[in-house]
Amino acid sequence: MSVMALQVSAAEAREEVGKVLLAQDDLAFFCEYMSEGWYQAYEMHHLIAFELEQVLRYLQTEGESGTQFLIILTPPQHGKSALTSQFFPAWALGKMPNLRITEVSYAEALAAKNSRITRNIVLSDRYQAVFGRLSPSDEQVMLSADSRSVSAWDLAAPNRGGMVAAGVGGAISGQPKGLHIWDDPIKDHREAQSQATRDDVWDFYKSAMRVRMKAGVLIMTHWHPDDPAGRLLKQMVSNPNADKWRVLDLPGLIEEGLFAQDRDEQRRKMAEGVYMSLKDPLNRSMGEVLCPAMLSKEEMLKIKTQDDYFFSALYQQRPYLKEGQRYKRTWFKTVKKLPEGVTIRYAVRFWDKASSPTGDFSAGVLEAYCSDENFYILDVARGQWSSYERDQKIRSCAEKDRERWGGLVKTWHQQDPGSAGLDSAQATSRVLKGFPVFYETVSGSKETRSEPLESGMQGGQVWLVEGAWNESFVNECCAFNNGKYDDQVDAAASAHNKLLEMIGRHRESRIL
Repeated sequence: MSVMALQVSAAEAREEVGKVLLAQDDLAFFCEYMSEGWYQAYEMHHLIAFELEQVLRYLQTEGESGTQFLIILTPPQHGKSALTSQFFPAWALGKMPNLRITEVSYAEALAAKNSRITRNIVLSDRYQAVFGRLSPSDEQVMLSADSRSVSAWDLAAPNRGGMVAAGVGGAISGQPKGLHIWDDPIKDHREAQSQATRDDVWDFYKSAMRVRMKAGVLIMTHWHPDDPAGRLLKQMVSNPNADKWRVLDLPGLIEEGLFAQDRDEQRRKMAEGVYMSLKDPLNRSMGEVLCPAMLSKEEMLKIKTQDDYFFSALYQQRPYLKEGQRYKRTWFKTVKKLPEGVTIRYAVRFWDKASSPTGDFSAGVLEAYCSDENFYILDVARGQWSSYERDQKIRSCAEKDRERWGGLVKTWHQQDPGSAGLDSAQATSRVLKGFPVFYETVSGSKETRSEPLESGMQGGQVWLVEGAWNESFVNECCAFNNGKYDDQVDAAASAHNKLLEMIGRHRESRIL
């Protein structure tokens, strides 16, 4: 063999030893090394790996430092389960061979799948090079020869560590205290809407899991403010003796209104079962996605346009109630068009304005009071527009309203407080020169302004004319006031209140 060949072999050997030593100490690199190329750790994974390392540090130091309890909130299909539920247990056992790990998911099959993958990692030659019989470590971590089950297996003596997998409600009694990894305790949004399911999952956590936890990691889609993550958040602000869970919050898309303004707002949202970070842990800029290599911004925005509810829960980890506490889905009734012989007496299109194309929506709701003494919401225009685009849309709607309904429609819009708000309102009114246009400053809370519309809906006096806007409008109303957006509700409530004022003035004039 030539000297050159020996030199290359020695260099490769030194490189391999370096990789082994790095895999022992760095969880993110361990994932890449074990996967032999199919798993790539991006910036978000390095951050998650660091937080998981702090959980193990808590166990290694017996609580002197590190993190005892960790909640990880990230979008689906971003590699968090592979990192947390498959690679991390194997790495943790390599570092602490006497550690007992319990993996729990909504179904035993999912937990068993993760356990099987972890078991196969421990059996692999690469793992044995890092922590096992081929490693430079003093302790050799190997699977016990009689551990054939993928749901319950042990390391070979003298080590006492191992892993047990179970579904929610499964048998984990008799297991010693250790690390619990709770991966997706609730299957999907349908299960999350069930009070009985949420209670069952929570009862299992309290009665079977918590009593056996030295440390815990919860990773899940935050479907509902009252799901396990939501209940843990509520406990932290309501009970000074409750476990303090560290929350790693990694929303899929950075947008306005995503973060709490201060710790007081953060605590208020936690009391509602929602976590809002003060800033993005990855220091992303507005409009940036979590991991472009795994889900591009283009794809993220396509998903966002499908449904605010699912996007907010799945990708932003900001859940709100599908069925609101104020508006009920059973209240909403639709008609294809105004009934035969019914005419409009008064009509208002009210605009709730926003000026940022990436923040809140602007919405203009057209509602009419008709000769059958019912109210009809005829149209909703909504979008994220710049100030110029918004004003052009307002004029376009005014032109279409005149073409369709003659001169019956009056346009109203909100004036924000201060001189800048007055200047903006006057500028919008100038855009509508030639149309009946008015503006006002709004008073009272959104909830108070919404009450007359809620009453009308519940009483069966308000109808929706069928249109492409119906679903988005109903979803936002039903989420009010827990949802992310309220522009359509506010515009509809303001239009309804204006119509009630017109009706009241007309009745007063008749009495006089």
